[in-house]
Amino acid sequence: MIEHLPILIILGPLLGAVFASLTSWYRPKLSFPVVIFGLAISSLSAILIVFKLAFSELDVIHYQLGGWGTPEKDEYGIVGIQISVDYLNGLILATVSTIGLLTAVFSTRSVERELTGQQRYFFSLFSLLVSGLLGISITGDIFNLYVFMEIAALSSYALIAYGKGRSYMASFNYLMMGTMGACLYLLGVGFVFVKTGTLNIENLSQIIPQTLQNSQAVFVGFVLIMIGAWAKMAFFPLHGWLPNAYSYAPTASGALLAPLATKVSVYAMLRIMITVYSIDYVLKSPSIQSTVLLLSTISILVGSFFSITQSNLRKIACYFIISEIGYMVGGAWLANEPGLKGAIYHVVADAAMTSAFFMIIGCIVYRTGQTELKKLDGLFYKMPLTFVALIITMAALIGVPPTCGFFSKFYLIQGAVQAGTWHFVIALLISSLIKAIILFRIIEIGYNKVPNPAKEGNKTITREEAPLSMLIPTLIVTLSLILIGLFTDKLVTNFIAKALPEIPSL
Repeated sequence: MIEHLPILIILGPLLGAVFASLTSWYRPKLSFPVVIFGLAISSLSAILIVFKLAFSELDVIHYQLGGWGTPEKDEYGIVGIQISVDYLNGLILATVSTIGLLTAVFSTRSVERELTGQQRYFFSLFSLLVSGLLGISITGDIFNLYVFMEIAALSSYALIAYGKGRSYMASFNYLMMGTMGACLYLLGVGFVFVKTGTLNIENLSQIIPQTLQNSQAVFVGFVLIMIGAWAKMAFFPLHGWLPNAYSYAPTASGALLAPLATKVSVYAMLRIMITVYSIDYVLKSPSIQSTVLLLSTISILVGSFFSITQSNLRKIACYFIISEIGYMVGGAWLANEPGLKGAIYHVVADAAMTSAFFMIIGCIVYRTGQTELKKLDGLFYKMPLTFVALIITMAALIGVPPTCGFFSKFYLIQGAVQAGTWHFVIALLISSLIKAIILFRIIEIGYNKVPNPAKEGNKTITREEAPLSMLIPTLIVTLSLILIGLFTDKLVTNFIAKALPEIPSL
């Protein structure tokens, strides 16, 4: 059974989506339990395989599907589909599957209220989206990465369009940008395949760095793949679709898409950079490296400055995502050890932080129906646990120790200083300052602006949290922000440091 854990990570939510769709025809109420069961299998399998990696001498776990050739005997190399788990994607798989499970539990009440009569279809798409994200993370083939990318994208478009008002147009804009990104990625894969004759990541990691470093076609493929991934992750200046898409989506859709979709795209970028092409390839393209670092700085500043101008909590959270994408892309393209550590660590940390933020917003919307800051007066007294969770999450986004946000920024700043990229350091510090200003605004409104009981004729303010099915997952994810920070040394030593490639000395 243990040897089948890699495939169970994908099969759990994939079969959950299939059976949820089938049961919806005659027993609609079974759809949600089926999806939860599939996500639980996936999460448990991912956690078990992470521990297997941690406590064994294995560097990578392969699982082969389909017919296979032997690289030594077959001139065409490996033929078949391969999924792989190593130190780079092990933590990503555990993060995606666990957050997916907690978000599914969190979503039940909000889906009942916002999407009455459509729950069965919603959770099928929900599970299919998680399958696509897990497939992107676990595949060992750059073409299958595209296939899973499109499975996730098509599910995302539908989940966003479930919303009301401008959600249709937001979904359409996302579809247009996502389709262009996917086309560019696939075109890049075509260039790589023409020159190498293989799509297997393990094979490519041996062919490109050793024999095709100077190939113009391979270089064009690299640029196209990167631009495609940046469009999917909403990296500046390809970020215009994200604020509306996640703001106008249903609460449950935003709570799943915001923390996971963009982070998995960052992982795809890291996988192509680190494994397929190598860090040496990035360092030998200094003009591209400096351009991407400059765009990362702009992304951080644009996301941060736009967030401080917003009066809606969901819009603030969306612009935070844009700035955080700048953190991760910039850290990766610093192409040194601290920068890469910070980028990989921040993928996990920001997934948790964004998940907590959108769950908190969901709790507030469910109980108050409001996301406008000025209408959240006295929130601390109305929903004290939710308000405390919001403060902890904002502290993590700012980078206050001992939360995970502090350690990722520490590594990113260390890497930027080592590389002499001072504009990136300044952008990180400005971003933290702006988030701190927003936190003080939230405290002022939620704690200090208390509704006057005398004017309202009430002696006490009614305290009513969101339902437990929403509150418990929210508090679990919020507490994980501190736990991840406290166990940073173990995460970095046992996983992230082992995921780093050999970095050439300059």
